[in-house]
Amino acid sequence: ERLKQLLPETAPLEVRRYELPNLRALNFVIVGLLGEGVASSVRSDPQAKSLGEWLRARVVDVPEVLLDPAASR
Repeated sequence: ERLKQLLPETAPLEVRRYELPNLRALNFVIVGLLGEGVASSVRSDPQAKSLGEWLRARVVDVPEVLLDPAASR
């Protein structure tokens, strides 16, 4: 839900969230946003890079526990 708030153009699309706990990260797949995606071609995928930068430019509140790596152990 939060990703759809940050990227309103994804509202009608399916968003799949994958947790990567060893990396303390998340991976999101927005089904249909970029056509068939980078795996369908050997060409570079500038649209995905642009979308990533667009999302990264958003300002969000980050819980303090995420800022202190020792706190999550």
